[in-house]
Amino acid sequence: MQPYSTPYYDLLFVIIVLRYIPNENRIQKRPLEGVCDYDSHKLCPECFSGLLECDKFDEIFKLKSENLFNIINNILNSHTTRVGTLVEQNKLAVMKHLNRDHTIEKLLQTYCDYYSLQQQNCRWEQHDGSVNLAKEFIKKSILDSTRIEGCIFCPASDSRQALQRFLGLFDSTDNELWNLLTVRTNVEPLLLKLFAKYQDGSLLYVPKLLHKRGFTIIESYEGKALEHYYDYPLVTRMRIASELIKAAFKFTEGVHGFRVYLTDLNPDNVVVNLDGNHVQVSIVDLDNVILLDSWAEIFLTEQTHHVHSKIECHGCFAYVQDDVCRYQNSDLNLFAICQLLLENLNGNYAEGLLHKDQDTESLPLNDDVSQMLHSLLNECVYCQPPDCQNRSFILQDMLQIMEQTIIKS
Repeated sequence: MQPYSTPYYDLLFVIIVLRYIPNENRIQKRPLEGVCDYDSHKLCPECFSGLLECDKFDEIFKLKSENLFNIINNILNSHTTRVGTLVEQNKLAVMKHLNRDHTIEKLLQTYCDYYSLQQQNCRWEQHDGSVNLAKEFIKKSILDSTRIEGCIFCPASDSRQALQRFLGLFDSTDNELWNLLTVRTNVEPLLLKLFAKYQDGSLLYVPKLLHKRGFTIIESYEGKALEHYYDYPLVTRMRIASELIKAAFKFTEGVHGFRVYLTDLNPDNVVVNLDGNHVQVSIVDLDNVILLDSWAEIFLTEQTHHVHSKIECHGCFAYVQDDVCRYQNSDLNLFAICQLLLENLNGNYAEGLLHKDQDTESLPLNDDVSQMLHSLLNECVYCQPPDCQNRSFILQDMLQIMEQTIIKS
């Protein structure tokens, strides 16, 4: 018998999707209310002591799900990121479900299996109402040394103390169980709160946390993805690059002693708001980070500074987590920004933000500047310790060159 053709499967897929569209539309009349109710009544009732007012969530934020593509996306992806509108202000905003891939459900099941809890008794709360056992279990999961994704706490020699100090930065009225589950699933909302709380007057380079219901958050919309600007004139791209470099320094400096190392930096995770000559960049995906407590007293080496060297990895960003965690400081963010400006993760120069183009070649000044920037970026990305120039000096030189070029343009 001949196998079914690809068109047959395509038609079958469309029929199935169209079959569910009416039901999905009925559910999507108040989609956020349903997710909020599930989070607060089934997923973790112990995380929410007060009334969440889930019925008002859809009055705050309206999903853009009016077209077929978005309806199909809603059906197939229950936990993802969506753009919508803040109803009262009529402004674009971004909604994120933190519990992607049902991480909390899987963690709860592991917890119940570990303590031999029957399915009907499978919940975070113990019979006496305490959640201390659950908190300790989640902390151990966060600090599991085999984890390489999500939020990692350093230094490795004192990661539990680093986690405790991090949790202590939040309001005492916060639900610690919610905070722990958020650290384990997607630490982004906690980082946004910290950046806002300890703002020193400088730019934040992150979105604003606007609303939170259950394990769903709404953030400010900060612009278009970085790739949208790859074909813009060189001077515009230099303005963007300057802000990215400043962001790298800001994240490395960190918040209240916690350095934030970005381990998944790519064009999809950077957005740009371009208004005339004013440029604002934001890092919009902060779930994969290393949080290094630079105030810790114990590190595994007497040296204070880690110098990253490029690790060949086709299509990925490779680093040695243990190396980063041994030191008080690392230039990992500076390397990552250099690579983003020079090339893509496959080493293609044409896909770096500061790539050459016809506009560059037609203007001698721009061509000379481009050559200097590429020389500095090559040094930044491809040097091998201990023969590397300090990457902070390289990026400072780049900032100066770009600033002078922008003024002359």
